[in-house]
Amino acid sequence: MKRSLIFAAAILAVLGLVWVAFAQSKTSPPPSGRTAEAERVPSRRSTWRQRQSQAIAAIEEHLAKMKLAIEASSARRENWQNLSDQEKSKLREQFRQMRDARHKSIAEIEDELAILKGRRTLQQEHEEAITKLNEILELAKKEKATETTAALQKLIEGKKKAFDERMDKLNLPQRTRTRTRNN
Repeated sequence: MKRSLIFAAAILAVLGLVWVAFAQSKTSPPPSGRTAEAERVPSRRSTWRQRQSQAIAAIEEHLAKMKLAIEASSARRENWQNLSDQEKSKLREQFRQMRDARHKSIAEIEDELAILKGRRTLQQEHEEAITKLNEILELAKKEKATETTAALQKLIEGKKKAFDERMDKLNLPQRTRTRTRNN
């Protein structure tokens, strides 16, 4: 009798705790402090994760296409010696088209990889490269090499412009908010 009474009391205690926890979870605000309306709007982190998933899927798709093209071209090359000149020229044109498509796929994969890297990493890499070029520019100015100085300035401006265009193309916006330290 005592066993069943203790068992029933334990079950009732567990049910009571579960009921309180369940009721509390319905009435309390989300743990992040956001309202229910804000929960429906995707956060920057979830948007970023979704964009990363899309980039990875696009890379996989391009790699699959490239793999199929490589397999198809290797099968055609085996019979090369048995083909007539007209067939060979036709195949050369097909190979040229496949090479162009492969280069386009590689460029698109590089863009997707840049998206995965993120703007901050790309910005740091760009700034390191520009810093090195600026150091060389200062050396050229010291040596009074005017043609070299002009060429380096043109190169630096071209790289900055290309970087900004690529960031716009990849839709990686520049951060407008700056961090400040509290001393």
